[in-house]
Amino acid sequence: MTDFDVGDHIKFAGGEGEITKIEARPNGGQLLHVYTTEGQLRKLPNGLPHIERIDSIVDRLTAQQIDSPVHHDLRERATRLDLAYRYDRFLSLSNNRIEIEPYQVQAAYEILNSYDHRYLIGDEVGLGKTIEAGIVTEELIARGRAQRVLIVAPAPLTVQWQQELREKFDRNFVIYDRETVRTHRQSHPNQNVWQQEDLIITSIDFAKQDDIREALRNLDVSWDIAVFDEAHHLTARRGSDDSIERTQRYMVGEAVAENSDALLLLTGTPHKGKSDQFYFLVSLLDPYRFGHESQINPDGLDDLMIRRLKDDMFETDGTHMFPEKNIEALGVDMSPAERKLYNDVTEYIRENYNLAQQEENRAAGFTMVIYQKRLVSSIYAIQKSLENRMRAIQNDAVAEDLSEEVQKLLPQYSTEPETLTEAERQRVEEELETVTITLNRTQIEQELYQVKQLWQQAKNIETDSKAQLLQTFVEDILAEDPDEKILIFTEYTDTLEYLRDQIFPEHDIAQVYGDLDQDRRRQEMEKFEQEANLMLATDAAQEGLNLQFAHIMVNYDLPWNPIRIDQRMGRLHRYGQEHTVEIRNLFFKNTRESEILNLLIEKMNQIESDLGMRSEVLGRVLENVDLDDTIMTAIAEDQPTDLVVANIEATIEKRRKALQTVENEFLIRDRFDLSDEDKEILEVIERSQHGNVNEDDIEILVRLFFDEFGGNIRGVRPGPARTGGDIFQFDVPDVLSGNQVKDQYDQATFAREVAMKQEDVEFIALDHPLVQSLIEFCIDSNHIQGQVAVKVAEDNESTPGILFNYRLGYVSGAGESVTEKLSSLYVTLDEDVSTTKPTIIDTLPSEEVADSETLARLTSMASDLHGIAEMEAWDQVESFAGEAREEREREVEIKRQHAECHFEEQINEWEERLETYKQHDEREKDMSAPIGNAKRQLESLRRERDEELTRLEEEKHVTPEEPKLVTASIVLDSTPHTS
Repeated sequence: MTDFDVGDHIKFAGGEGEITKIEARPNGGQLLHVYTTEGQLRKLPNGLPHIERIDSIVDRLTAQQIDSPVHHDLRERATRLDLAYRYDRFLSLSNNRIEIEPYQVQAAYEILNSYDHRYLIGDEVGLGKTIEAGIVTEELIARGRAQRVLIVAPAPLTVQWQQELREKFDRNFVIYDRETVRTHRQSHPNQNVWQQEDLIITSIDFAKQDDIREALRNLDVSWDIAVFDEAHHLTARRGSDDSIERTQRYMVGEAVAENSDALLLLTGTPHKGKSDQFYFLVSLLDPYRFGHESQINPDGLDDLMIRRLKDDMFETDGTHMFPEKNIEALGVDMSPAERKLYNDVTEYIRENYNLAQQEENRAAGFTMVIYQKRLVSSIYAIQKSLENRMRAIQNDAVAEDLSEEVQKLLPQYSTEPETLTEAERQRVEEELETVTITLNRTQIEQELYQVKQLWQQAKNIETDSKAQLLQTFVEDILAEDPDEKILIFTEYTDTLEYLRDQIFPEHDIAQVYGDLDQDRRRQEMEKFEQEANLMLATDAAQEGLNLQFAHIMVNYDLPWNPIRIDQRMGRLHRYGQEHTVEIRNLFFKNTRESEILNLLIEKMNQIESDLGMRSEVLGRVLENVDLDDTIMTAIAEDQPTDLVVANIEATIEKRRKALQTVENEFLIRDRFDLSDEDKEILEVIERSQHGNVNEDDIEILVRLFFDEFGGNIRGVRPGPARTGGDIFQFDVPDVLSGNQVKDQYDQATFAREVAMKQEDVEFIALDHPLVQSLIEFCIDSNHIQGQVAVKVAEDNESTPGILFNYRLGYVSGAGESVTEKLSSLYVTLDEDVSTTKPTIIDTLPSEEVADSETLARLTSMASDLHGIAEMEAWDQVESFAGEAREEREREVEIKRQHAECHFEEQINEWEERLETYKQHDEREKDMSAPIGNAKRQLESLRRERDEELTRLEEEKHVTPEEPKLVTASIVLDSTPHTS
């Protein structure tokens, strides 16, 4: 039976830990109280055969138990990599496949240096909010602060998020949709579906379903970070009676906000002129920040919101970071045949639209809107529609024939078409085109005759004047510069096919439309960038294509939804664009719809100038304007174009003034110009990219490990970059294979430059599962001892001595252990301690270490020298924690003031109500019910206030952790020490 002392470290079946107390037992034995490495208290009889003392590093130094130099090197390198990134360094700057811009790092830096990481990122479209959220998420994961991540986005953007996180950050997220959730529920029926995966992307409209939302609200394990993209869709309003009217989407926001540590809300339009909606959005981040929307001010948003506009972004030389936009309208004169077709089809649409309104046939009304849009898109598009119409009439189609799925999508199609995927929108419109208005047989026969006549008219027009103008425009540009690239947008796939096959058959065309999968979309974008002069695109291209390598765009037709117009321009007008973005809008002259849309574009330029904004202006000024209805009413009632334009202009002017007030009085606006305080971010980037860790450090560690444990790395592509090339095949050692680590990687690289160019090559960076698994293996002393070494220093170094390496960290008020840095302390034989390490030239294996008086004296003093190092380590960690404590106390104090102010206002309000109710009660009115309710509200508010203030008080605390010794090295001079 082994004798144990308090403070001994032991291992036992199922774990290891430190003895904190030894209790004598009546039978003469002892009961050991053990605090395990998992943070649990265990009681173990000391007579159990599997309990062994773990010799401390100091014990092993004293006993001259020298480890293998390779294992020591692996352990030391792994520990340094594990703690390579502190709060002032970014892992994601060297671990991804993208060029990250300084202003994006600045946003992430501000968020990560806040204590709760809850922010509204309101950067204008095109500045890269997705990248900023990706950096924050990656850093929290890298620092051990995040494991569970939820991203909620509009349905059209979920696949884009998944693709970008995989390609840019090598992170694999699962998309939760109906099918995924059904599968998970079948395999684990008793488990909350949201706890079956850790990295999840879902759409806001899937999450808002009652059962899905309820599961989100009732989580046992919270999200470490949650991200809402296009967060302005989370809307709640204040009712006339001061009640809160929450949309289902907002309730998703509430459910997630309550169950998330960090929370990011991303939107290019944070405040759309309605203060109550903005107030409720901000309340998801901090419910106590403002008591009421009337209290919102830029100062109060300072540590809760980041917002940069393109006009306020400058390069170091003072020039604007974003180029100008030059928008011109190219009017087209219709041929007589085209004008007759336009007039005749419009008359047919007017008749049927008015009939649909009379019959209150909403679906048929939508059908007529689609026809009017397709009429001005292309002759081919309206011809196809008329052809479909003939078939529908002949098949007796009615509104009730719409599929259940399309009927569910109709309200969204009507009010928020931008939240539908391109495939969903196309499906809705294809079905709507078949809807007839009446069941009257005579009327049906008359309509069929009319449609046949119109179809024949369209078919007889051989030349599309708008297409001819486009062809001339394109050929003139390419004649001047054969390498120029032109992006051509159209709303309809039929028009895209017409342009591709009839107008540009001789050209190599890239194309993006709704039916393409993500791989094909990526191929088409690469084709446009590398080979093709032209890209033809429907609005499917607004779903995540960044095409800033081109600068010329043509709107072959303009969508009636102003948000889509903004989104189209955002494909080119974004960071990385080096030229003025040239935009040309083709339109038929003397048509109401074209005149109205061109007015909007002209107004947009003026409003952008007034507000200092470059994008999403149209969507904001026309948020409550139903353009479809406005245009169709003008057509149906034959209103003069001038009158319609004047009405829209008045609306725009009113909204412009309201938005200007919001910009000037309510919203924060950050300038970025790399001067003064902005320059600090360049130092952070420099430290991160050229600091303690680089590609070679990771490659050396991996190669060392593979050599020691039976792995193999061989080049598969010769190249000048490194000996043997820069792309390798990895045969992974058996000790690492399993879980997320593959047995073999056919193509892998340590070079970020290579990884950025070749997406199909594994990027073996610090956060790669292989590297993380390898580091974990090396740090675990059960796998690799490697704690004690003998090293030889250069001449003229202060020797002999012992070099102690400590992990230093602190525990936050929330109870999480935050290990932040590695500290090396060198103590010489004369007991001087220094943070300066001697320069090492060799590490000796145990069999080569000769006995000497110096070695004996040094090891006999190991305990004393360790005591000196330990005191210095404690001084460092207390200083380190003290800095964190000061910052934490400052931030918590701000939150405490907000909370106290919030609850004071609420409690005062209910106390006044209670007093009023009591006065009414004394006048012989029965007020027992409202008095009881007021008392319950007051009791609830006081309880909530006390809980919040107690929580904040706890979060102020920052407690230094005991310094943890991870390795120690005996350092000798360079005279021979081998036996």
